[in-house]
Amino acid sequence: MTRTPITDDVIEQLSEVLAADLLDDEHNWMGASFAAQDLGHDELAEFIYEADAATYYEALQRAKDREE
Repeated sequence: MTRTPITDDVIEQLSEVLAADLLDDEHNWMGASFAAQDLGHDELAEFIYEADAATYYEALQRAKDREE
């Protein structure tokens, strides 16, 4: 896992995963990965696979801020 760039597509797809209410815990990055795959969000699934935890949490915060 490495520091992976957070793209606008990743934020948009993560926002859609959150809006779909598929996660018991939004901090569960593996659950988010499975939800991304279920929704056909390949870029988000790849991002989660490659990103470190801090990068995922940063993307999560950006996605949540986008919804507000």
